[in-house]
Amino acid sequence: MKFASFFGALAVAALFSAGLPAGAAPSPSHVAQSAPPAPAGFGSPPSGVIPILYNDQHVYSKPDVLKKGRVLAALAKGGSIYVPLRSMFEQMGAAVSYDPSSRVAVISKPGAEIVVTVGKPEVVVNGETRPLDVPPMVYNGVVMMPVRVISEGMGAYVLWVPDRHIVVVRYVPPTPPPAEAPPPPAPQATVAPAPVKTKNPLTLGGYFRSYYFTRQNASNNPGTQFNFSPGAKYNSNAVNQASWSSAIAVKGDWNFPGGGWHVGGTYLYANPVSGPCSVAINHAKNAPYPSPNCVQQVPPNTNPDDTLPAFALSTGYEAYVAYKAYGFNGAGGNILITTPWANPADTRLKPQAFEGGYLDYTAPSGWTVGGADILAFEGRTSSTFSRTTLLTGYPAGSNGLPSNIFVTGGNGIQTDGFTLGHAGYADPSGIGFSASGWFYNIADIANMAWFDGKYAFRGKLAPFIAMQGGWEQNSGHSVIGKINSQVFGAQIGANVAKNLTLSVGYDQIPWKTDSIFLPAGVACSNSNFQVAAKATLAYVLPLNTAQCFTNPNGRTSIYYGGWASPYSDNTTSDPLFTTNFLQGQVDRRAPGSSWQAQLAYTSTNQKWIFLGAHAWYDYGNALGPQNTKIWWLDGRYRFGRVSKGNPYHGLMLRYRYGERYQSNTYCGASATNCLAGSSIGSTYFGGIPMFKYNRAMLEYDF
Repeated sequence: MKFASFFGALAVAALFSAGLPAGAAPSPSHVAQSAPPAPAGFGSPPSGVIPILYNDQHVYSKPDVLKKGRVLAALAKGGSIYVPLRSMFEQMGAAVSYDPSSRVAVISKPGAEIVVTVGKPEVVVNGETRPLDVPPMVYNGVVMMPVRVISEGMGAYVLWVPDRHIVVVRYVPPTPPPAEAPPPPAPQATVAPAPVKTKNPLTLGGYFRSYYFTRQNASNNPGTQFNFSPGAKYNSNAVNQASWSSAIAVKGDWNFPGGGWHVGGTYLYANPVSGPCSVAINHAKNAPYPSPNCVQQVPPNTNPDDTLPAFALSTGYEAYVAYKAYGFNGAGGNILITTPWANPADTRLKPQAFEGGYLDYTAPSGWTVGGADILAFEGRTSSTFSRTTLLTGYPAGSNGLPSNIFVTGGNGIQTDGFTLGHAGYADPSGIGFSASGWFYNIADIANMAWFDGKYAFRGKLAPFIAMQGGWEQNSGHSVIGKINSQVFGAQIGANVAKNLTLSVGYDQIPWKTDSIFLPAGVACSNSNFQVAAKATLAYVLPLNTAQCFTNPNGRTSIYYGGWASPYSDNTTSDPLFTTNFLQGQVDRRAPGSSWQAQLAYTSTNQKWIFLGAHAWYDYGNALGPQNTKIWWLDGRYRFGRVSKGNPYHGLMLRYRYGERYQSNTYCGASATNCLAGSSIGSTYFGGIPMFKYNRAMLEYDF
């Protein structure tokens, strides 16, 4: 094949040196009489669209009707030549798949697989990674590849002819070895030709997940974590937790012919096989069933971890009609959505789901606009949709309503969901600038604006810098109190070694202070700066840090300003750079500043992924210091073959471990700065001084 490609290129070069018109077939005399020049480098071609001469026969520079409007033409940009991905490779008989979300293209042909990523200067040929001078890019909605990909991946010969302002591609498919002639078939009756196979409009899939959690909430620490009276070992305020549960989800999707419409749904069933405790109501706050007592066990027994959850689930969390074509992407019904402050949070048995609809449009230029209207919400520990949120109800596995909010009957507060609009831009090349803006109106809770941006640089290290920020204020009836919060964050990162990426992030949320007279039934303790509420105090207060101080004039200073997130609170699924699976500033509802440094390793074959990080949080204010430190590790292994650009199907094992240390929790605890006269074991800011987390997951996607 190489000799054929080489001599074909020589013939093409001779064609141009002899002055033949484009597309004309050279005669033997022309080839013999002209001394072909050596293959020239590409040099620096001028920018713009360049015709392609393919296999000495066709010049493509306009949309080809036979190929349904695809443009088979080259593009010169920045001194490099690109060719259209799909048109070029399908011309060579290869199958092409492209995933816009991951920007990964997979080109496959018997004996060869080529994988490229838009914006990433490398090509993977049959599992071998090779660098590229320039990365693939998107131009007017078409994925364009540097010409080197087709030469290295398919063995084609590519030549830039400057005097003709044309790109010559010569490709001769390898000739398969001759097969042994089969014996002549026996005479038989004439049969009808086999029917042409059509693509099955029904797609089936799903997953099986099995998790095991342990939470060591406190150990080897004085105070309420241990009772030093004779014979006592533990205290119920720090009982440990453990849960094991498994789930199976089945998904179906039906594509209607002739367009982008499709319908589908997903059903999930999970059961921890734990007898009466597999019933969700037995885990609810103030459950009406005194026996079995599934969430208030007396140590040394172990409470279930209801963030898994440790009770049965049965839900059809997806049931939708959707459309995806011509840049539009939308769905309505019971759906999954992915936005910064409302998303699936899919790291347990099931994702969070939403009832409503969304519609986005992405232009070839890289701009995206869209919006959504959401009416109800199903948390990751629930089997039903509800008009309450993580901050207006008592969902199992969540902190639920803020402690200073009192609701008669304990049934939570219903709201009308949220609406949002967003716009964004991403450089089609994948290298350069991308940014997006989001505005949420969360009914009777808050208005929220959020902005994020990133600039990715070219080069071997692929450095990047990212920014984020937003503001949030209470709105409507403000059912969870006063919200006044701003956040600013920055992150930098780079590939510090092969397959190894280092990133460092910072976030800051300023404190706010109001001076008020407390309403009846609400008190402030100046011994630990905590609010004790029996009625509504109209503020979203931070957790486990100083909240208030009563002044001699009778007015009380309220310290607040934390970010309230009704659809990601207590799920560690918010977009802050310093959030991790153990905690973040949003889960603490606390202002302050935070850092996180993370190191990520991904093997060349994409099977091994390891993450490790250290995070530090300063929640202190004028009343007292409060620091939290976190170490965590996250590793996974995919047993099957990983194909870039396509969802992984197969068996995966994942394990997570983390440690969290929190100061000023109880008097006598490590790093506690108790006030004079405080007794050992008394509450200071509250919380758990030491927390260890283990989670093992086995998952099979089909």
